[in-house]
Amino acid sequence: MSQAENREYRRASLLQAAIITVARYDIEGATVERICNEAGASRGLIAHYFDSKESLLLAALENWFNTALGIKTHIAQDTSLSAEERIREIAYSSVSPPTYSWEIAAAWQAFTNASRHNPAYAKPIRNASRYATKLIAPLFFQAADDLGIELDAKDAAMGLYILDDGLWNSLATGKDKLTLTKARACCDRYIDGCLNR
Repeated sequence: MSQAENREYRRASLLQAAIITVARYDIEGATVERICNEAGASRGLIAHYFDSKESLLLAALENWFNTALGIKTHIAQDTSLSAEERIREIAYSSVSPPTYSWEIAAAWQAFTNASRHNPAYAKPIRNASRYATKLIAPLFFQAADDLGIELDAKDAAMGLYILDDGLWNSLATGKDKLTLTKARACCDRYIDGCLNR
């Protein structure tokens, strides 16, 4: 492993450890000591890569968003699938590994709660919502056109993102006894409703 690869690996391990620690202990309980223990790293390593615990947590949140949106973008650009199939695959990706895990869902809940009081967390959450809506809306437009139906594609895309958010809330908290299979079925019912299935 080269020195650059080693640096990137250590940084990535800190980002992953931050997500897991937030999932277990919430934002306030995600101390530098706990994050370092999870990453198997010294306190000095965090200071080498990040200005503060807050900058590490923000980087971890943004890294997860970038990963999730990268997966969704890849699906959206897969022209071997119909527009409707791409919408479904994007929805499924939200509740499937590697985008979804218990730790990610719990951390998402913690960051969402903290965003009410911390604008640093609110900004990437808003940006992710806008990006996802812009990514999915053209697919809803194409799917509606393929079926010869009228549809407000932007509203349909925003609704799917809001549904995903609600599914994540249920999955993260364990309420509603929601499983990943049931979450995918909820996505299907929403998409079917939008497309008059």
